[in-house]
Amino acid sequence: MDSTGTVFDPAAFQAYTELRRIASEYHLEDELEVPQLVVVGETSAGKSMLVQNFLRFPCSFTAHDIATRCPVSYRLVHNSTLAGGEKRVTKPPGVTHPEKLVDHLKIEMERIAKDVASGFSSHCFEIEIESAEYTDFEIVDVPGLVTGNPQADVRAAVEGIVENYVRNPRFSIVLLKEAGQLLQNATGALRIRELCTAPQGFATTLPPRPDYLNHMITVQTKFDSYLSMKNGTDANQKIENLRRELGETYFVNMIFDGYSMADHSFEQNVEYIAKLPELERTQVDHWIEELDKAAGSPPQGFQKFNSTEYRPLIGIDVVRRQIQQLWLRVSTGNIKCECLSFTTNRHPQIHP
Repeated sequence: MDSTGTVFDPAAFQAYTELRRIASEYHLEDELEVPQLVVVGETSAGKSMLVQNFLRFPCSFTAHDIATRCPVSYRLVHNSTLAGGEKRVTKPPGVTHPEKLVDHLKIEMERIAKDVASGFSSHCFEIEIESAEYTDFEIVDVPGLVTGNPQADVRAAVEGIVENYVRNPRFSIVLLKEAGQLLQNATGALRIRELCTAPQGFATTLPPRPDYLNHMITVQTKFDSYLSMKNGTDANQKIENLRRELGETYFVNMIFDGYSMADHSFEQNVEYIAKLPELERTQVDHWIEELDKAAGSPPQGFQKFNSTEYRPLIGIDVVRRQIQQLWLRVSTGNIKCECLSFTTNRHPQIHP
C-alpha cells in the first residue's frame, strides 16, 4: 500500500476516480464492463503468488501445496463507505475476512482433485472483495499449464480452461515464466501463443486472437536466479535476449531468503508483502552495484549493468503498475465506447 492509502498506484487511482465521475455523469455505471485480466503460465511459475502480491494480502492456497484446480476469479469492488484499510469479503458465502480464504480455497481444490476425473474443473470459483482502496477490477488465476504431463486428458482439461480465457478479447493477459528459462524451453509461453492464434480452438468456438500480444505483458519470475551473476555483460545480454523474444516483459522475484508463507501467520505474511518492494529494491540495487564494481577491469573488461534500460523493468511495484496500466487502458476504452454510444443513441445533439 502506498502513502496515499490506496492499493493502486496514486496516478492510476486518480485516473480511475475521474473515469467513475464521467461514467456517473452519463449514468453508465451499470453498463460498463469491469476490466478483466487472466494470469497464465506453467505450474509453479508464481501465478497465485503474483495475485496475492497485487492484492496486498495472502490469499493463495498454494501455501498448503495444493495446485490450482479451476479458474479462481478475484473480483475487486470499490466501496467508498468502508474505512481505510478495511477489506470485506462478500463472496463466497460464509467467508467475511480475507484470512479465511486460504482454507476455503484449499477445501475446494481438494474436492475438485478428488471428484473430477481429470482433476480439473472449468467452473470458475468466484471471490469478491470490497475496499475503499480498490478499483473495480477482476483478476482470474487459472490452472498452470502442464505441457509435460503424460496424461492427455489432464493436458486437454487444463488447456481447454486456459484457451477459454486467452482467446476472449475481454481479457488482458499476464503471462508468467521463469526468468532463467529461454523461450525455446518455455513450453508454457509457446503453448499460450498457439492457444491464442490457432485458426480453430480445440475446446472453444472463440475465433483466433492474432493481436493478443497487444493485450499481454510477460512477467519473468524468480529473478533471484540472476542475482548470482557476476558480470554486467552476461546480465545485459540475457535480459536483452528475453526482451527480444517476448516483447513487453518485466522481472520480479516475490520471495526472498527462503521465506515460506505456510510457516507464518496471516498478519506476518501481510507485513512481508508490504515490505517486499523495499526488500527487493535493496537486493537488486546491491547486485547492480557489485556488477558495476567488476566492470571495466582487465582482462575481461565487463560492461556495467544497463540501468537506464533494464532497471525500470525489475520489481514487484513495476509489475503492479504495468497491471494497472492494462486495467486503465481497458477502463478508458470501455468508458469512451459507452459514452459515444450514449451520446449518439440517446442524445444525438451532443457531440463527444
